Amino acid sequence: MQSKSTSNVKVIDVSHHQGAINWSLVKSDGVLGAYIKATEGKTGLDEKHDDNAKGAAAAGLPVGFYHYAHPENNDPLAEAAKFVGAVKGYNAVFPHALDVEGKAGTVGAVKLTAWCMAWLQEVERLSGHPTMIYTGASFAKTYLGKQLAAWPLWIAHYGVEAPMANSTWDSWSVFQFTSSSNVKGIAGKVDLNAMENVFFERYTKCPKANKGGYNLELIPVLINGKKLTDGLYDEKAGMTYVPVRIVAEIFGATVKWDSKLKRVEIVR
Repeated sequence: MQSKSTSNVKVIDVSHHQGAINWSLVKSDGVLGAYIKATEGKTGLDEKHDDNAKGAAAAGLPVGFYHYAHPENNDPLAEAAKFVGAVKGYNAVFPHALDVEGKAGTVGAVKLTAWCMAWLQEVERLSGHPTMIYTGASFAKTYLGKQLAAWPLWIAHYGVEAPMANSTWDSWSVFQFTSSSNVKGIAGKVDLNAMENVFFERYTKCPKANKGGYNLELIPVLINGKKLTDGLYDEKAGMTYVPVRIVAEIFGATVKWDSKLKRVEIVR
């Protein structure tokens, strides 16, 4: 797992626990994005979901929504339907996130991995929007299998510069490194995340690229029917672009950045 860096984007995640939020002040504190809790299980709706979604959007912050899973109690398709219904009509910029932790581990690694895949795929099918996984570093190492590597990782590990390694993902897209940050506009403590800049720009810059006859959109990229990642489809060029790190992983290679020549190399 990579360490945090100065190029990372400052992002928070919130729920009803943060109470009323002044989103303009949040933005003024250097926060560039937010993840908002939408649902829990197959019946729970976060009481601040609507306020936070509208408030963050009014302040000009890109947002994503997350769902706290209860695989120990419910069917994944039922929870997926609940979540998609709750976020319908809101402008989700970042991928929809599945929060899997805690008692979810009681179902065991094999069943939990299958449950997560079913939820992720069903949410993508119902919403047409990409998805990702949020979990703790130790939880990922213990319970989440390699089949989930196709989805981006939002990892939590506090008090460290780089989260604990696991055998499913070799890198993170979002790193929640503290649960006790102070941010303007929020009365109490709040989770603070480092988001990789390339991940941030991938979702925030795409709409601005629809100029000069170009029409870029996110589409799923599959190999033998299995989702690999999301790609950027360029309608004008008839090409799809995927992250170079993903391509390297397919061929068992590594990625090197040549800062002098300004180029990326895939080395086996």
